[in-house]
Amino acid sequence: MGQYGERYIVGKEYRNSRATDTNQYHKWLNASIDGGINPQRGIGKLENPETGDCEFLVFYSSTGQSQRRDPWDDIINMEDGIAYFWGDSKSGDGPDPLSSSGNKWVKNEYCNNYAQNRRSDAAPVLLFEKERSGYVTFKGVCIISGLEIERHKDGADTVVNYRIALDILDADTADLEWIHRKSRTGIDAGGPESWNHWVDTGTVRRYSIYKKRIRSKKAQEPAGRLSQLHSDIRTRLDGSKVERGKKLELLLKRILESIDSISEVELTPSSGDRGVDLTGKVDLMADAHLTEPSTKIEFKAQAKNKKNSVGGSELSRLASRVEDGEIGLFFTMSHYSKEAQKENLSTYPIRLFSGKDIVELLVQTDLANKNKLNDRVVTEINNSV
Repeated sequence: MGQYGERYIVGKEYRNSRATDTNQYHKWLNASIDGGINPQRGIGKLENPETGDCEFLVFYSSTGQSQRRDPWDDIINMEDGIAYFWGDSKSGDGPDPLSSSGNKWVKNEYCNNYAQNRRSDAAPVLLFEKERSGYVTFKGVCIISGLEIERHKDGADTVVNYRIALDILDADTADLEWIHRKSRTGIDAGGPESWNHWVDTGTVRRYSIYKKRIRSKKAQEPAGRLSQLHSDIRTRLDGSKVERGKKLELLLKRILESIDSISEVELTPSSGDRGVDLTGKVDLMADAHLTEPSTKIEFKAQAKNKKNSVGGSELSRLASRVEDGEIGLFFTMSHYSKEAQKENLSTYPIRLFSGKDIVELLVQTDLANKNKLNDRVVTEINNSV
């Protein structure tokens, strides 16, 4: 293995302290070269000292209460093996996202290698997340699957930034020997099998921590600023049990309408909804352009604005309303019991969205700003109930 006889393991925490003798983040990564990543930056790179080529990009996401650089939340979805990472533009940087060095590195790597299908020259992305002070959690080895320019509000300012799409590869570890050798010499040997497979074939094997598809309560709960947004929804869309439910339905309608692949979203009548709160259609091939056949599937959705867990009996009520050729979507501000998840996997055609999932969807829209719902949205929803 590497110089320290160590490897990064997905899901494991590593010390990220000021004391260099105990630092397992930037000290380990920088060990084989001069310079290396800056531990305070969201985007870093490991550069071959002889050629100047970028051998690795290092992404550092922070979901703790102390935030590093911007008002947006990165999305790291280990269930499906995908992530969305914001570039390092900040308020006051102006309209050009390339004014920041990290964004320049990402654009150069994406345009010159990934987009040109030069896979053997592409730099892998090492993804880390700060979930608590003094530590980072390794989230995996990734490839860049897309790069878009987005605009987002930061208070009164509009910030132009990159939104970087990542595929998290099906690799449980990344050996330091591979990282050091490639960084120092450019020789790509000893990397994860899923990385080698992508380089050789272009086929992506994504990671999934939920191969049995059963999530713990903690995995369904938001953390960091997402938990603050979750609390804001609870507080500002409050009321009686019926009112809370209706307000969540109205919020979900706005969220679903903001998703390009979803259309015809409607609320069902309050009386006699029979376990269905929203209906609509989801396009399985939204990016394809076909005259026929239709690729849209109808869905029926139920929303529960509750604090305790959702059980199997509640899922069965929605499942009884889902007809052949339809799917069910169940949304709760809380979580699902393990028994309900097991029953759903074996019996029902329903996709389960927890409180964490709802706020992750929400931060990808303009319905929220930082850790709060937009005041306009809150007023509109409260006035509609």
